[in-house]
Amino acid sequence: MPASSDPPASITVVTCLRDEGPYIVDWLAHLRALGVARVLAFTNDCRDGTGALLDALAPAGVVQVPQGDVLGDGGPAPQWRAMAAAWDNEICAGADWLLHLDVDEFVALDGPACLPDLIAEMPGAQAIALPWRLFGSAGRIEAGAGSVPERFDRAAPVGLAYPALASFFKTLFRRDGPFTGFGIHRPRQSAPPAFFDDTGRRDDALATDPKRILLWRGGAPPEGRRVQLNHYAVRSIHEFLLKRGRGLPNHTGKVPGLEYWVERNFNQTTCEMIAPQLPGMRAEAMRLRDLPGVAAAEAAAWDWHRAELARVLATEEGARLCGRLVLAGGSLAPSARLGRALLDGMARARG
Repeated sequence: MPASSDPPASITVVTCLRDEGPYIVDWLAHLRALGVARVLAFTNDCRDGTGALLDALAPAGVVQVPQGDVLGDGGPAPQWRAMAAAWDNEICAGADWLLHLDVDEFVALDGPACLPDLIAEMPGAQAIALPWRLFGSAGRIEAGAGSVPERFDRAAPVGLAYPALASFFKTLFRRDGPFTGFGIHRPRQSAPPAFFDDTGRRDDALATDPKRILLWRGGAPPEGRRVQLNHYAVRSIHEFLLKRGRGLPNHTGKVPGLEYWVERNFNQTTCEMIAPQLPGMRAEAMRLRDLPGVAAAEAAAWDWHRAELARVLATEEGARLCGRLVLAGGSLAPSARLGRALLDGMARARG
């Protein structure tokens, strides 16, 4: 890491939550252990006690902004409304760096001990791409005990070419850079920023194409990756059934189903890149659960999720989908050559 007398960067994470109570403490602990100072959490129509849990976590730097019911006034989807509101919020305006994450996304570092160290390794950067790596269900039907990164260590191969969403990235970016607002995957920009990739190299192609949200290398594994974003989009079968009930924050009319599952449930390789960050997460999670009201609110959220799961499995639709997910198992990653051919075919079909 380059020698510097500058203080560590102040980082704020923005997130949108709906019925994510069982996962918040571990996720927040992970971020705090990585050097994140504040979390701005937008909530919508939470039924599982997420709001009460966030209120109890307020001493840990969580600021909650309730948005009302999930559909709001019929305008933009909740996540887009949150991104618009977050930009001028004092929590974001006063930060050095900003990052939009969902609670199923965990930062994994290879080399840097924390996010300020990663930033220091890329002097001059105004934006840093954090590429997704898809993590599957690891064959789990029930949720089981433990944090998400500890329960799910099976992932897609590095450099998966197809589906294209395997190459999506999120962006850690400077608040004072050439940006005009949040986006889901990258900020809106007024000019090309100094954009760095996951290996610490400057990538002008990313900088000059503001609509690009894929860090695609044609199926080739990246050399010297320093950071990735572990995306636990499906978790276990039972947890996925509950995710279906929450819906998607940026597509309220789209319900996750079997297609969503097969495009994300890859378990072909073991990935332990996040292992060095887990001790810090565990220690911080213990401290957070000692805050007044946190452990009780988290337990209440788990109780709600268990009751909701029982209700879903008692329906014909829920029982049928559970069986189909068991039959579907894990998805097999196509070869790089086949993946490119499939992407080319999609592009031709779309004109």
